[in-house]
This record gives sequence, structure tokens and C-alpha cells, in this order.
Amino acid sequence: MSTHNFVLIGEAGSGKTEIAANLALRLAEDMPVPVCLIDMDQTKCMFRARDFSSLLEKGHVHMAVNPELWDSPLMPQGVTSLLKDDSICCVFDAGGNAVGAAMLGQFAGLMAEKNTSYYYVINPCRAFSGTVGEIRESLDAIMVSARVPAGRLEVIANPYMGGYTTAELIAGYYRRLEQDLAKLDLSIKCLAVSKTFSSRVRKQMNVPMLELDTFVDKLYV
Repeated sequence: MSTHNFVLIGEAGSGKTEIAANLALRLAEDMPVPVCLIDMDQTKCMFRARDFSSLLEKGHVHMAVNPELWDSPLMPQGVTSLLKDDSICCVFDAGGNAVGAAMLGQFAGLMAEKNTSYYYVINPCRAFSGTVGEIRESLDAIMVSARVPAGRLEVIANPYMGGYTTAELIAGYYRRLEQDLAKLDLSIKCLAVSKTFSSRVRKQMNVPMLELDTFVDKLYV
């Protein structure tokens, strides 16, 4: 196994929780070791990975939680033990902003001892990501708080505007974000897109794509 930890960081509304859940489920299908999703997003109580834990457990993804303190903004139990266990693959849903990312920063030393991939999720349709300046300011603050090693961060683009989303909107925002990131010497690792739009987007763009199941929809049906 080349990578032990996967860390998803990003502003509130970027879609990192959806992506973290999808990534964890995909890893659980492919990895020969248990996969644990650690919900460390303390700053956005509206939609959290812990809210659909039963769906994740069906896909053989375990969660590190404190059930008796489910709705409290506290650290999930056993994070240090999980990081020290070489027989577990950890996926972190971290941050929300620089304050939330600081929850992850305290484990930077342990993560440095492992193979860790860091992904910064950007929804260019949202606040904090509309201009190059906003992206730089948010990214710098979160990287410092989470103590992400220099040169180790990769970007996942997730253009999404709820019911207003179209394949054309996704393609347009992706291209604009690609241009903005070039000014920061960054590139996009992949495009995250709902399976609802993926086939139509593929007809417009030839880019690496992560197709998403939308768990937020499953919570309210």
C-alpha cells in the first residue's frame, strides 16, 4: 500500500465531506486493509460524514466517533491510535476553515511518519474561491493551520451549485479555476462530479474525473 492516509481539506461548502465519503468507500473496495473515515470537520454542523455513518458502514467503511458526544465539536476518539496502526487506511474529512484545520495540525508529526496525501477541495462557485486572491488567502491560512508539508498539496475541483448545476456550468467553472490556479503555480489533480452529470461532462472535457454518489440526497429521501 503506497498511501496510508488521505486528507481532505477545504472551506465550508467545498464538498470535501461528499468526496471524503466517496473516496473512503472506493478505498474499502480496493484496499486489503480496513478503511476508517475520521470526521474532523468541526466548523460545519449542517452536513457531516457522521450523519450518514450507517450508509458508510454498509460499504465497510468504519468511523472514529464518540457516540455519546455525537453533536459536540470534539475530537473523535482514538485518532492517535489509528495513525499509529499500520494495518488501517485513514481518510480525514478535515477543516472547514483555518480554525477547523488546526484540529488536524496537531497530528502533523504522526502523519509525517506515514505516506500521506493531502487534497484541497475547491468549489469555485462558492465564497472564498471566487478570485485568485480569495483562493490564495484561504489556502495559505488552512495550510498553515493544518501544517501541510510544502509541495504536498493537490487540488480537487468540485464546481457545484445545487439545483442550478449543469454540465456546461461544471466545465466553465473548471476551466476558469484551472486558469486561476496556474497563477498560483498549482494545477488540478481531478474533477469531482456527481454521477448525474459525469457522462455529459465527459463529452465536453477530457480530464481525470472522480464520480460521486451524493450522500446529502440520501439523507433526506
